[in-house]
Amino acid sequence: MVNKDFLKGVFMEEKGLLQLSEVKWRNVPFYDELAVKKIWPDVQKDPEVMFYMPNKLPKGRVPDREYLFNVLNTVSEDYVDTICKFANQ
Repeated sequence: MVNKDFLKGVFMEEKGLLQLSEVKWRNVPFYDELAVKKIWPDVQKDPEVMFYMPNKLPKGRVPDREYLFNVLNTVSEDYVDTICKFANQ
């Protein structure tokens, strides 16, 4: 998820990086409801999460699944718990 534009944002303090010790690791099950393509539009509305995500991705691409869910779980653990419980029903 790191490219030159993202690093430029980090140096300009527009974007941020998490230390590995800060990350709340999460293994999210592979359900259709938890597909990155389905939750990415909602995640893009959250400025706190987007602080750790690149602004631009290649056309038709979404962030890496593991990276997205680990950042999302670190920033908003309740949200990840809720969508995982919903997907299990």
